[in-house]
Amino acid sequence: MDGLLEFLLYVGQAKRTFRTGWVLRGVEKVESVADHMYRMAVMSLLLPTVNEESKVRCMKLALVHDLAESVVGDLTEYDGVPKTEKHRRESEAMLYLTSLLPADVGREIFSLFNEYSDQKTNEANLVKDLDIFDMLLQAYEYEKIQCDEKFLEDFFQGSANKVKTNIVQKWLEQLLKCRSSGGQFQLPADSNLNTMLKHVLYDEQGTFLYKYPSSDLREKSNNFISNKTKNENSTTSPVDTNELLTNLVKDIKHLNN
Repeated sequence: MDGLLEFLLYVGQAKRTFRTGWVLRGVEKVESVADHMYRMAVMSLLLPTVNEESKVRCMKLALVHDLAESVVGDLTEYDGVPKTEKHRRESEAMLYLTSLLPADVGREIFSLFNEYSDQKTNEANLVKDLDIFDMLLQAYEYEKIQCDEKFLEDFFQGSANKVKTNIVQKWLEQLLKCRSSGGQFQLPADSNLNTMLKHVLYDEQGTFLYKYPSSDLREKSNNFISNKTKNENSTTSPVDTNELLTNLVKDIKHLNN
């Protein structure tokens, strides 16, 4: 039971691990790694032309594919970590996490992690496309939420052409059509307003009280990226990206106080 509880605490950490790319782009109310995996699992459930066995496997792959980030964090190009090193760290993290579980379950989860990483099965390829589609759908949501049309255009430019499976391509086509039309679909209303939280999270004008000013966050993020680029072109010691991201959030919290 001790191992199981520790494993579940790491799953909980995935709910507190931010998706780094959104932070660096000055997005408000950044999603977590767990947020991302959850919607991917729901997407797997909605796949229209996949048999039930493959659908279940896709759901499992979606639920564990980024679990290592609860240990190593969401590493990006700005961390200066080569892909091989990133994979090594994530593999070691998954070895530890699965060692906390009963042997049969641990083996299954580690096998799912490797299947997704290797990208050699139809299900792994499909879930990889869901990973990209969820990111782009999230980018569209952030643009709508922040009323800043196409400020995440580079995410679409860099990733939309990487989707290969017919099913997800059709979903992506609908999303791109919706985005180019200027808002065919409206985002759902904030469900917090249906509960007593409307008196806690918002002021009398309906302004959300616990958000970072996007202008401040973007300025901090741009400074971080600029410093990282300068460091790569110099002979100084590598930037500690974990420390910089921590200080970025601390600085913005200070601005709000």
